[in-house]
Amino acid sequence: MIVFVALLLVAGQVLVFLAIDRAVSANTLVSVRGEIAVGERIFRRLLDERSQQLTAAARLLTSDFGFRQAIASGDQATMASALGNHGSRIGAAKMVLIGPDGQVMASAGASIGAEDAFPALVQAAMKSGSASAIALSDGRPHQLVVVPVLAPAPIGWVVVGFRIDAALAAELGQLTALDVSFASWQQGQGWTLSASNLPADAREHLQGLLDQTTPANAAYRLAAGAPDERVAAATLLVSGKDQAVLAVLQRSMAEALERFANLRTILIGLAALSLAATVVGSGMIANSISRPVTALVQFAQRLESGDYERGPPPGGNDELGQLATAFENMRLAVSAREQQIKAMAYHDALTGLPNRALFNDRLQQAVGVAQRLDNPVSVMLIDLDRFKEVNDTLGHHVGDQLLIEVAVRLRGVLARATDTAARLGGDEFAVLLPTADEATAREMAQRLRRAFTQPVFIEGRTLDVGGSIGIASFPRHGRDPHVLMSHADAAMYFAKRKRLPYAVYETRHATAMDGSEQLAMATELHLAVSSEQLVLHYQPRISLRQGTGLHAEALVRWQHPKRGFLAPQAFMPFAERTDCIHEVTRWVVGEAIGQAARWHAAGLPVQLSINLSVRDLLGPHLVGDRRLALQSHGASARWFMLEITESAIMDDPARALEVAGQLRQMGFQLSIDDFGSGYSSLSVIKTLPVAEIKIDRSFVAQVTSDRDDLAIVRSVIDLAHHLGLEVVAEGVESSAALALLKDLCCDHAQGYHVAMPMPLDEVETWLRARQTGRQGRPASGERTA
Repeated sequence: MIVFVALLLVAGQVLVFLAIDRAVSANTLVSVRGEIAVGERIFRRLLDERSQQLTAAARLLTSDFGFRQAIASGDQATMASALGNHGSRIGAAKMVLIGPDGQVMASAGASIGAEDAFPALVQAAMKSGSASAIALSDGRPHQLVVVPVLAPAPIGWVVVGFRIDAALAAELGQLTALDVSFASWQQGQGWTLSASNLPADAREHLQGLLDQTTPANAAYRLAAGAPDERVAAATLLVSGKDQAVLAVLQRSMAEALERFANLRTILIGLAALSLAATVVGSGMIANSISRPVTALVQFAQRLESGDYERGPPPGGNDELGQLATAFENMRLAVSAREQQIKAMAYHDALTGLPNRALFNDRLQQAVGVAQRLDNPVSVMLIDLDRFKEVNDTLGHHVGDQLLIEVAVRLRGVLARATDTAARLGGDEFAVLLPTADEATAREMAQRLRRAFTQPVFIEGRTLDVGGSIGIASFPRHGRDPHVLMSHADAAMYFAKRKRLPYAVYETRHATAMDGSEQLAMATELHLAVSSEQLVLHYQPRISLRQGTGLHAEALVRWQHPKRGFLAPQAFMPFAERTDCIHEVTRWVVGEAIGQAARWHAAGLPVQLSINLSVRDLLGPHLVGDRRLALQSHGASARWFMLEITESAIMDDPARALEVAGQLRQMGFQLSIDDFGSGYSSLSVIKTLPVAEIKIDRSFVAQVTSDRDDLAIVRSVIDLAHHLGLEVVAEGVESSAALALLKDLCCDHAQGYHVAMPMPLDEVETWLRARQTGRQGRPASGERTA
């Protein structure tokens, strides 16, 4: 009986031991997967934070007056030297300056190829003010940032490339407590392990796994692999037709299980001692083990789901208590790491002040409260004077100490707990004053000025700190946070230009030109209309359904005698702020109608699209001018599609509906341009007599790779078709996008993959070929629509 009991007890202990060992292994796997999930979130936040830091570093160069002056004067040597010096200071692998025409003006660092103009990234930066991405350059992955060179309008774009190498993998691995690897893939070459902090044998193993995958299934197959050696998660950072970049995060199961090696030994000892115990004792032991293990499993599951608030159940001094303590230490470490990441994401590492993201969030909240309670809010932007001179002459370490001292003085001046001082980047600071009107903001500006006039003592040197301050207040200067920031920025630049301590926003600050420059540009634009300096280029579009109709869009260009070939964005924004827009539009419409009449007479039945601005639509002479132009050229209104932007419609919906109705009665077809980029009301659009809508290129550009853009494009097409409208997709730049749009039942496509904007002789050749059934895309033409 004793032997039977002993054997039964041994069998029970063996089963318990196996259960515990399996539970430990399972819990460890769950824990490791939890660490991987946490590490992946930390990894993404670190990349975003690094992108923001790199963008801030790049903005230091673009804010340099000498650099902007060199661009304006075309001084190649100075531009290249500035790029090289700044690239060396910030550790950039390559520095590229791209002009407004999309061409490389100067560069420094690694070899520069034609692909380094990065047109898609520059286009994204044109819309949002800056852009960042990861891409392959010279066959190796780089983290790229693009920032504009403002004067204060964009006169160029600086592309800064930072190589993703082993040092970055090691740094990210240290912060995430994971093994980090970067792999790149190119068509015809397969995967290359570009950077990793893995040991050599583990790298070979990972390379072997990658060789069995493609960019389409690499992330899934690596994550779904057997966890015997390493648990992995993979993220595609770049996914394209010809190239891809993959980040692989791994955690060694062997290392994770090492902490439980002693536990196995102790459990074996307990099993041996329990041979002398009774059946009741063995039952009690089993009961005392199973409950804590179950609790630890539940705790590990909470960790996996991201719940770090509650710790594991309290344990005693036994092995399970030690395991619970180990889990608790792990929970505290992971929680502390997440808190650290949050602090890094919302605070400036150098000064400890809130960064741009946190400032914008507080500004959004303050404006929302002010709108509900009808309270004022004031925003102040501060740009330090001569900061670059301090950096260049005394070194960056002195500049950093100066920024820290400025942050201390900002904190000292702010009296209320609700006020916020932030560092936006470089030597630019911001102050948010909730419930403060313009008068209070002026008083604060005076206090800041007095604080800044006090000398700063750094390393035995006396430095004078000066700054230019711009002020904008809600609701007088704007009711939107972005508008307030823009107006405060304009006032700050005005104060800097006029050498004032501060300036409160006025409408005249909004233009980037001073009075003499505006007068000169207006005079030149008037002269351009009368002296044949303006020319029309045409960008065809194609039908994705059956039919051979010919359609093109008329786009104006300015052949300036001194400034060279100017795209619309170089002069149309100025024209739209002045009466010049009416002269330019009158010329464009007359020229386009005349050309359409000549095409129809020559047997080319082209429907021509013409853009209308806000001022054109709301002006008193639009309908009359169009009627006269048609009569003078003997043209039919049915030959033309007039494109109206969403912003033009929403500026005055009633007036827009009235004018649109008159134009439609004349026979013109109407189109809503850049649909999705504004804030138009569906109730307004439903009442407009439009025939089509054009989906904004920002949604079409990534439609093959971005699920959100795909959902938007599909919804817009379905909505338009239910309203009886046709759909044109702008910005089609690949065969994959064209095929996808056709599958989505889009009616028409326009973009560089179809045809670029072309001068008259080239577009006639293209249209003739299209008419006779020969599909062709010209090799020449600019990429500026």
